[in-house]
Amino acid sequence: MEFPRVAGWIRKIASEEDKNWNLPNGLTVARMLLAPLIVLCLLKETPRRDKMAASAVAAAAVTDFLDGYIARKQGKETRLGQFLDPLADKVCISTAFVMLAVRRRLPAWVPAVIIGREALITLFRVYAGSKGSSVPASLWGKLKTNSQLLALMAVILDHDSGPRLFLRRASVDLAVFLTLYSGMDYILKARKYLDAGKVNVE
Repeated sequence: MEFPRVAGWIRKIASEEDKNWNLPNGLTVARMLLAPLIVLCLLKETPRRDKMAASAVAAAAVTDFLDGYIARKQGKETRLGQFLDPLADKVCISTAFVMLAVRRRLPAWVPAVIIGREALITLFRVYAGSKGSSVPASLWGKLKTNSQLLALMAVILDHDSGPRLFLRRASVDLAVFLTLYSGMDYILKARKYLDAGKVNVE
């Protein structure tokens, strides 16, 4: 990776200060701040804390919808927002999956797969941005995020070891599948855009 080029791209984002500080980006930052709350809620296993953790995950989902909707509706899309929005999703979701693995509600390989995928895609996103390219969000990426949020809610709220255990496991398996598939889809598209020399594709 060409680090001087990446550093220049990051400085360019930071220089757009007046455009960057708007309501959509504020909601994105607020979503990132939900991660410590999720940790605190899941440190101890009680029904009340689980409900609070589920509420934080639900709030992350709502702010994820709102920041994108407001940015598009009011024409307030920025480079910073395009970078921070997926990063905020990754931070909140990965944190919740790790905490559930720590509490032995999930096998450790589940957060390992999710974090590994997100780290790789973030590197690709930064590299593509440093080249002046922006790979558009795909349907698979959105399905991946929604499936992860659904799996989190199912695992956090459902302690049943009976018939619903199958549904809980199915939601986690679906999230893992879409995590891997959407990652491969993004990498293939990123390579195509970079090879074609497409710039600022939205």
